Parts: sequence; structure tokens; C-alpha cells
Amino acid sequence: MAFELEALVGHLYIFGGRTININPPGSVVEVAPRSAARGREGDTFFALVLPSGNIAPTSFYEQMAKLAAERYFNVAGSVTAALRTMFQIINRNLYEHNQSGQQPYEASIIVGVLHDEDLTIGRVGSALSILQTNGLTLTFPEDLTNDETLFSVPLGVQPVPDVKMARYAVNAGTRLLLSDVNIAEIQQDKLTNTLAASNIEKVLDELRTTITVQAQVTVIELVPPEEEGDVLAAPGESSVEVNTKMGAARAQIEEEKQRERRRRRNRGVEELAKRRIGKTAGQSARGLNIVRKLFERFFPPPDPETDRRFPSGTITLAVLVIPIVLVAIVVVTWASDIGETDFEQCLDELLGTVDLARSIDSGDRQGVMAAWNATLLLVDECEQLRPGDETVGAMRSAAQDVMDTLNNIKRRVATPLASFENASITRMRLQGLDLYVLDATNDLVYRLKINGEGNGVVLQEPIPNMRRGATVDGLTIGSLVDIAFDDVTGEVALIDANGILVRCSPQFIMDCNAQRVLAVEQWQNPAALTIWSGRLYLLDSEGGQIWRYDPSGGTYASAPREYFRGDSRPNLRNVVDFTISLAGTIYVMYDDGVMNAYINGEENPFAFSGFNEGRELNAVTTQGFYLNDSPIDPAFFVISRPARTIFETTLAGTYIDSYQVFDGEKLALLSNIVAYPTQNILYIASGNTIFAINKGD
Repeated sequence: MAFELEALVGHLYIFGGRTININPPGSVVEVAPRSAARGREGDTFFALVLPSGNIAPTSFYEQMAKLAAERYFNVAGSVTAALRTMFQIINRNLYEHNQSGQQPYEASIIVGVLHDEDLTIGRVGSALSILQTNGLTLTFPEDLTNDETLFSVPLGVQPVPDVKMARYAVNAGTRLLLSDVNIAEIQQDKLTNTLAASNIEKVLDELRTTITVQAQVTVIELVPPEEEGDVLAAPGESSVEVNTKMGAARAQIEEEKQRERRRRRNRGVEELAKRRIGKTAGQSARGLNIVRKLFERFFPPPDPETDRRFPSGTITLAVLVIPIVLVAIVVVTWASDIGETDFEQCLDELLGTVDLARSIDSGDRQGVMAAWNATLLLVDECEQLRPGDETVGAMRSAAQDVMDTLNNIKRRVATPLASFENASITRMRLQGLDLYVLDATNDLVYRLKINGEGNGVVLQEPIPNMRRGATVDGLTIGSLVDIAFDDVTGEVALIDANGILVRCSPQFIMDCNAQRVLAVEQWQNPAALTIWSGRLYLLDSEGGQIWRYDPSGGTYASAPREYFRGDSRPNLRNVVDFTISLAGTIYVMYDDGVMNAYINGEENPFAFSGFNEGRELNAVTTQGFYLNDSPIDPAFFVISRPARTIFETTLAGTYIDSYQVFDGEKLALLSNIVAYPTQNILYIASGNTIFAINKGD
């Protein structure tokens, strides 16, 4: 099948106000391969993968773009179905990576698919497209000034991606721009005039002079197959012919890359030889001196009174041994310097990036952040080539200090308080000096007794009657849901997925009682438990309800009441936690950083405010929070696993501080937090370990 339209493609990559003469790392343009699924044979696929959150190595975005194209062409059916499947696959891969405890990464992506005379655009995260066709300029999303639609959840944050799609009819002369959100800062009429330039080269030139800080852009023009353009993409031929030619081109490019690598390697060796010749000569001289001493030791000079002639065997040995030893010394010396050229090249690039970062106007916060982020990436590369280098370490400290200052982050030491074998801590409850810990992997609850200073554990023990499989009052406990503390009775409580409620006395931890609460069949997905004024409040995330059980005679004998009444129940599917203040206000937090407050089932206005640009809770995602509404240091403490950060706000939601630890890997599995305000300490759960962080250090 012949293509009705051909795509001419140009790229623009600007970083720190400087044009970089390479394509954006996450850009890809692919025509259907020979093995394309049915329905994909005539498609052309454009994609641009963009950084979000932690900046990953360049190869990450390149591989993700290639994976997206590969997955798209492997799916049969409609274009929208194939795109949606592709988004789900690459998101699931990234999400599972982030959940595995490795360095978490996120990405935004925007994709265009040309199928006959239809163009379908799909996006996840913060990216945009601008289409100019038939005298119209159409943007996706439609309103580039609306941050709520422009900035959405990127890949890798939640199990199911937030996919947005649009479809357009196109013809010859249509131009498409795929870009990061920095393009949105350009006025609409300016963008329209820019895209209307006579050719792609002029479009790129105009954008190059307009963009002052950074951008990643792909510009596409659809033309008849016979038209020649300044920037050539895949020719308008059959997919088989295109695939064959592109394969040959790729092979030629790869061969050229190999030749260039060899040339660079040879140049490096020559330069290394010139730099090290003096050093090698000196080391060789020292080696000769050592050989001389060894030779004199084993073959001492003859006594002057004896025959002055050397035995022929000695002369032969000397002739053979000395050259071998010399060659060995030179080879060892040379080999010890191999690889230094790569490090020095990396160091030169690092120092250049640092100079660029320092030259950016401090008022340009976004540009400064991007430059120092790039510095940290280069630091990682250089440290792999030479671990422990002092200069590289100093550059890391300098970059981190700037980033911390811009983001108002306080670095603290994370001291291990307690660890649990093969555990996954999902919940902690602090009552006095007793810290109760729920291990979701083993369905087991521990009690820790903390010393008066709050920095050590004097007793760590499992609670026998609070584990899966235990039998209390004739009831066998199943999968654990959550734990809570009852201020009225002074008991710690546990509830399982079958509605079995177990309560134990802290003074006599073996003294426990159990009952099965009513109406468990109404639950859809019990997720969290809170006890307030003796009442049980159970969050049902799928049912969109909080069930309230009232006490009666020391038990909960009646059916639950619905906290949310009527048909206007909130969507609780993405809720990470909830709690109740001393005054009775229920606070519900979602994974996108949004918190809602309710009084008597009615929503009460609440919003977080005062966060630094780019560090808002909806930009980093959240995994939990803790409410301290005691008179001592009242605050909300919100945790973000991707950002490895603890955010502190007032009870009204106003930003106060951010906390990170010096060794960020310790918070890679950040899951829960509680505060010990009298000692100014935060207890953080990450994986199988609880860390203590002193806020005032």
C-alpha cells in the first residue's frame, strides 16, 4: 500500500537557552515495520517522551520512545485501541519499576499517528500539540493557559495512565508540532504565525529565536509523496520499501558510529600517550633502578681479587630478564591509565555544565533548576567512571545545595530505629511511648517501646493475637486491613478484611477480645480504620463510603451508619489515607495531593497553598499523611515517595517546610509517617525499616 501523505520532520532541542545540535532524546518517527499487526501496515508513528519528576539518563527516554513505537505496531484493531494499549503497557512497566524500590522515574509522552487522512493525538502527562490545517490552528489541550488541563499525571505514577486523545482530519500542507509545555508560554498568535512560515526550517528558526530557556520540539509537515523538502523523513513509498531503506540507513549510521568511536578511541590513546610519556619514562627509570638492585642482590658484583668476567649463564639471564621486566612495567603503567580519557571528557562536560548553571539568572528559577538537574545527571555518569573523585563530589554538593535552597528543602540524618525481617510496613500508630506497626507482607502487628528521648527502642515484640491465622474468642483473623488506637478505652485495635475486630490492652498485651462487626457484606474494599470518640470509622475506597460503627456496652453490636448520605458520594478510589481531628473533622487525602475536609458528611473548604513552583503536592504525588493537632507543634506532615520528601504545613494547609535525608535511598519505599512532637522527631516507615528524623537538626 502506498502512503497518501509523507511526513517531513524537524527537531529542536534547547537547554539553558542554548541550542543542542541533536534530536531530543525521547523523539521517534517510525513507519510500519514488516511485522506490523493488521491495521497498522500504513501507519506513521510520531512520539516525544519528556522528563517529569526526577530526571533520568538520556537512554531512558530513548528506550521508552522506541518501546512505545514497537508496542503500537504490535497491536491490531483501531488506532485509538492500539494507542490506549500502548500507553497502558509502557505505564505498567514504569509503574512496576517505581514500585520495586529502585530509583523512581516518571515521564510525559505525546504521540501522533497518521492513518490514511486521519491524525490521532494521544498524550499522558505534561505535553501538548499544535495542529495547523485548513487555515485553522488547533491546540491539544484546547486551552494552553489552563494549568489543570495542561499539567496532568505523568506515566509511572498510578497503575492506570490518564490518557487524553484527539482526532483530526488532515491533508497536504498540514503542520503538527509536538512539544513540552514550555511552548505554551508563547502567545497564541505568535505560534500561529510561526507555524505558517514557508517551510519547516524557517519554523524551527523562528522557534529557536523565540524560546529563551529550554524546549523539546518535533515539527511535522504532511506533503504529497513526490514533494521534496528541506528536512526529509520517511519517503512516500510502500511500507516494505521504506522499512528496507531505513534498515540499511540505520546500519550505515551504526557503522559510522562504530568508526567514530574507534577514531575517538585512537585519538584518546594518542593524547594519553603524549600526556603520559614523561610519567611513563619516570616510572620506567624507577623500574630500572629496582631491577638493578634485584640483579645486584642475586648476582653480586665479583670480588676485585677474583676473576672479573661474568659467567656466560649470568649474562644470558640478564639479557632475557631485563627486557621482560621493563616491558611488564611499561604495560602495567599504561594499563593503569586506560579509561582516564573518558573520565576527563566527562569531567570537562560536567565543569562546563556547572559554569552554564551558574551563569543563568537566579530569577529564572525553572532554568536554574533544569541546569542543576543536568549537572546531577552528569555527576552520576562521572562517578561511575571514577568513584570517589573529590572534584565530582564537590560538584554534587554544589548542585544539591542550590536545588535544596530553591526548593526550600532541609536535609536531615535518617537514623534507623527498628527493622523487621521480610516486612513491608504500611501503618504506624504512636500512643505515648508505644509505637504500633503493621507489617502488610506477613499480616502481623508489632509493638515498639521507645525511650524517653525518642531516638531508641527498648522493647520490640510481635503481638501474638494481632496476626493472620491467630484465634481470639473463637474467631480466626484473616488478612489485616488497618490498626488504630482508641483514646476512650485505651486499647489498640485491629480490623481484618472479614470484619473481625480485635482489641488488646497495652498494659497486658495478651489480654485481647474479638468480635465480628455487622454488615461486612456491604463493604467493597476496606482500606483504612480510625477510632474517634469511641466510634469506629472504616474507609471503603471502592464503595465511596466511610462506615461508622457506634459503641454499645463495650462492643459494636449495631449495623453501621453511612457517613456520606444521599447520591452525591465522593470518589474515594485513589484515597491514600484519612484521619479525624480532635474537633471531629474528617480529612481525606488522595494520591494526587488533594485533601478534602468533611464535617457531618458535608465538604468543608480546604486547600494546600504556598508551595514552591514545581513542588506542589499535585506535582509530586503523595502516599500518606499524619495530622498532629495537639497544642505542641500542630501540623500536617505529608509524604511523597517519588520525591522522597516530607512536607510540613499548617492545619490550614499553608506550606511550612520540606525535609529530605542525606541518603535518599533510605526513603525509596516511603510509606507512612507519625510525629513525636515533644521531642521534635518524625518516624518514617520505608520498606521494612523505621527511621527517626530530628526536625531541628
